[in-house]
Amino acid sequence: MIILSSLQNYYRFWRIHMDTFWHFPATTGGLIHSINHAGLETFRGNSLESLTREICQNSLDAVKNETKPVIVEFSSFIIDTNKVPGIDELKDVFLKCQQTWKGKNQQCEYFLENALQIVQRPTIQILRISDFNTKGLEGAKEGELGSPWSSLVKEAGSSNKDESSGGSFGIGKSAPFLNSKLRTLFYSSLDITGYESFVGVANIMSFKKNLNEITLGNGYYTYNENSNAIPQQLFLEPGFIRKDTGTDIYVTAFEPNGDWEQEIIKSVLHNFFITIYKKKLVVRINDFEISDKNIAQLIGDLEDTEENRHLKHYFHLLTSDQTIKVAYPAQKYKQGISFAEGEATLYLMNGEDLNRRVLMTRTTGMRLFEQKNISGSISFTGILMITGKNMNAIFKQMENPAHNEWSPERYEKDPKLAKKVYGDLKSFIRSAVKEYFQEKITDSMDAIGLSDFLPNKKLVNMRGVNKTESLHSSIKQILKKEIKEESANKKATRQKGISIEDIEAQLAGEYGITPTGNEGGNGSGKHSGGGSNGGGIQHFGGQNQLDKGMTGNLDRQRKQKPNSKPVQITQKYVCIDKEGGKYRFIITAKKAVEKGRLIFKVIGEQNDFDLPIQNATTDDPNVTVEKYDDNKIDLHSIPAKKPFIINVEIEYPNYCVMEVELYEN
Repeated sequence: MIILSSLQNYYRFWRIHMDTFWHFPATTGGLIHSINHAGLETFRGNSLESLTREICQNSLDAVKNETKPVIVEFSSFIIDTNKVPGIDELKDVFLKCQQTWKGKNQQCEYFLENALQIVQRPTIQILRISDFNTKGLEGAKEGELGSPWSSLVKEAGSSNKDESSGGSFGIGKSAPFLNSKLRTLFYSSLDITGYESFVGVANIMSFKKNLNEITLGNGYYTYNENSNAIPQQLFLEPGFIRKDTGTDIYVTAFEPNGDWEQEIIKSVLHNFFITIYKKKLVVRINDFEISDKNIAQLIGDLEDTEENRHLKHYFHLLTSDQTIKVAYPAQKYKQGISFAEGEATLYLMNGEDLNRRVLMTRTTGMRLFEQKNISGSISFTGILMITGKNMNAIFKQMENPAHNEWSPERYEKDPKLAKKVYGDLKSFIRSAVKEYFQEKITDSMDAIGLSDFLPNKKLVNMRGVNKTESLHSSIKQILKKEIKEESANKKATRQKGISIEDIEAQLAGEYGITPTGNEGGNGSGKHSGGGSNGGGIQHFGGQNQLDKGMTGNLDRQRKQKPNSKPVQITQKYVCIDKEGGKYRFIITAKKAVEKGRLIFKVIGEQNDFDLPIQNATTDDPNVTVEKYDDNKIDLHSIPAKKPFIINVEIEYPNYCVMEVELYEN
């Protein structure tokens, strides 16, 4: 950057200002836009986070020399409002919008009231976003369709980036507009051909231009009615001038809530720590710089929150010499799709209290999302980096506009093929975690609470001969999960060296329960799943099952959503008939719940399996099963701090790991 005097700077600006104007294209009978549209709504909710992610990713996609880092600058400054190009014309446009939308759209009215106040103030705050070691906005001279300039400035939902780039929808360009109280930006560029250009874009709303015409919503600060770029750079910040290739974006009326600098710093650390560590990116926020030289210190100094702990785990994984690196094997699919070996690399590490997740990234190294439900028993953390061209091509098309999810349905060529490709990748991750870390888990079984699943003498005495319990099947695995605050003085006891066979022998000797279930059980109640596969469970009188022929308010109740916060419970469960998919849960709620909903989840390796509940009963005379469908059971009269049994039958012939949450309806 070369410092020029303010006089020289403004002279260049005013030299071009005289021949330029705001142009809002109009049509008759065309689409009418209000202040909001889908592109903006994609990023609403966290505008600074979205701005940081989209800007840095776009700059990385436009890198000029890959042996050097891309530099992105965020610089805020205040200037006189009358220095903003065409500000008086823009004020008139807002007044016309106000006349058009008065009494018709509250959001438009609120935006316009605020915008008119801003343009009448003597000064205005602007955010300059600049990148260096990038190619600039090529195509600005001719405005050719499909060029980087046209894609950014003129085209909607369009992107001309190659298959290895981060973006693909052309929607990310909407993110900066959400950070402007005027919804107005100026793009200035020096591209790799040496061409200088700038153009203004007002992404506002349609308004009546004359009696028969209404504008399309977008306006351009230009020098002709084709809305071409002005052949000159724009310099709004005193003391700043560009001599190297790249792009400057000026966000007008930048008035963020809170400490915007810290928000951007946080977003950079969480989303681009891989890229910065690999010396591919440097970010400057006013006078503060984040680079490979200080990122380790910055991450280490973050406050101790769960989100920051996960980031620290990922960064330690990235930098440790103990990290295991696993190359993704070569793959071949139909339609000529194939991946060479090593197009993706999985970084793994195990240890205590890790998050059991894998952070998914593609070529730019930007955080996409965390792949969960990989293993419920192994404490590990991981990062998957897709760097190969072919893998990037297909996963890029699965990615949503916000870049935080892969969905096979988005691959329009063949969603089934995409589902297979994504499924293979997840299987690879799970297999790798098992292969490298499973042997380090000591064989053990928590037999505490086993008596909860065995015949209850108290129930026998209470309910009579026909209501005694019978447990007639193989007990293969006992699982226990508490959803409540953990106490340091109540750690679960783990007994080493106890095998499944030991448990089965003990049960056979003391209670007559065997792996085959051929021996008789207690009582004379109705059994489910008899025969050589085991006697099953005795269904006691008063099962309180839903009468499916019942009428009334059930349909309306079925649509009710549970309270968003789960009730604290203690849960234990055992598989009593693997082939029949039958499980017995013992649940204790911390508080009484008059109407509740149990939501069951399959975790671990079967997490992709949709849990269908085929049957649900309870042997507690005070608890009523109202209905069940999908993975939900609705109950009445759940007692506080008193265990009750719920018998669940699912359509799945193998063991699966489950957890359940209780919500109030």
